[in-house]
Amino acid sequence: MLYSPILSCLRIFPFLVWSVILAFFQVIYHFLLRRNFFLFYKIFFKGLIKIFGIKVNIKGRKSKKKVLFVSNHISYLDIFVLGSSVDAVFVAKSEIESWPIINKLCKLGRTIFVNRNDIIRVKGQMNRITNILKSGYSVILFPEGTSSDGSKVLPFKSSLLGVIEDKGPQEFYIQPLSISYSKLDGIPLEIKFRPFFAWFGNMDLISHVWKFLGLGFSEVNVNLHEPKKFSHFKDRKHAAKYCHDKISSQISSDFQNLEVEKKIRLYEFMLL
Repeated sequence: MLYSPILSCLRIFPFLVWSVILAFFQVIYHFLLRRNFFLFYKIFFKGLIKIFGIKVNIKGRKSKKKVLFVSNHISYLDIFVLGSSVDAVFVAKSEIESWPIINKLCKLGRTIFVNRNDIIRVKGQMNRITNILKSGYSVILFPEGTSSDGSKVLPFKSSLLGVIEDKGPQEFYIQPLSISYSKLDGIPLEIKFRPFFAWFGNMDLISHVWKFLGLGFSEVNVNLHEPKKFSHFKDRKHAAKYCHDKISSQISSDFQNLEVEKKIRLYEFMLL
């Protein structure tokens, strides 16, 4: 059976308990200690992917500099996957700031909320990202501006990548990373099953989460590509093209590899 409501029930309780416990410790670190910020932040996300049955396969090396990570966006699951793997603050759409409970967790994680449609406020939003980088934290940006089914990378909105044009004294890096959900219960993920992972369009969030919790064990690939200094790019559009090309190429390669693996498994099945 692909989906089990019983498994959804079994996972929802530890998910809620884990969230409450780690939120408590994060509050202490956020308001009192203000040191080693990512300690419980990362433990929280690592615990979630264990509860959800997600295996994260990471390829490439994370830059240890102050980095602006640029990623494709498929689902809210991307937050859990990247939060468990990369020490960085997320940039999220402003609508999330009004979501009950979730907005509180985001603020504990120092999430940067932005409104991409408000051209007047873009400069201020870029300044917030720059200030986070200057304070010693890395940042994760989803320049597609929305999520997709993961089969391809949507065009990038380059406005917030304007941070690379800041001619300040400090040198930062930009590093593309690609996410692709690859397997369910060890079987290469077919196109018809991708909506169980991808959250896009007018999908209802609550029902989508509930069904995902009832799935078996899944795998996701995270590829970290070559980082480049901000000064390597002549402008934001050049940076957007570099990141889009790297990520699109990797997503295409991941899909080709899945197709090959499915054919091999089918051939092995026919030989039985």
